[in-house]
Amino acid sequence: MDISISFRHIDVDDGIKAYIEEKMARLQKYVEPLLDIHVVLSLERKYRYRVDVMFTVNGVVINAHETMDDPRAAVDTILDKLERRLTKYRDKLKKYREAKTKRPGGVPEKEESSIIITKTMDAKPMDPEEAVMQLRASGDQFMIFRERERDNVCIVYKRRDGKYSLIETTGKKP
Repeated sequence: MDISISFRHIDVDDGIKAYIEEKMARLQKYVEPLLDIHVVLSLERKYRYRVDVMFTVNGVVINAHETMDDPRAAVDTILDKLERRLTKYRDKLKKYREAKTKRPGGVPEKEESSIIITKTMDAKPMDPEEAVMQLRASGDQFMIFRERERDNVCIVYKRRDGKYSLIETTGKKP
């Protein structure tokens, strides 16, 4: 574990430095990899102490800051904040790992196709008007046919308003 402590607008005090190192060492029990913690202790307006702590755990940056009149109280408060955040992070990671192990290993399940019935149709050559007449007679929702003049595959279907629409594909021209 590597703890780097910086002081801004304050003379270096070995007592507070040892206190910070002792308290920040408690964070190591929450995560597996060794932590590289950066702590900045600064004096604001000659009587308020601000403590900033930043470290990275598995690519996730965790930082916190606290401002109080006493630097030791600020360190204690920020330690509580960081312990809560690390506990929350550890629990999230644990849930993720449990969910990952519940999934079947390696082989994805076959998704069921949304196609229920496959039907092969012969596109008979006819005019669009003749296709509409056959569609009315059959009671189907659509009809596929081949247009006589241009030999294109076309689809006639009944719309919701009761009228018919024609879809033409591009094809061979005589």
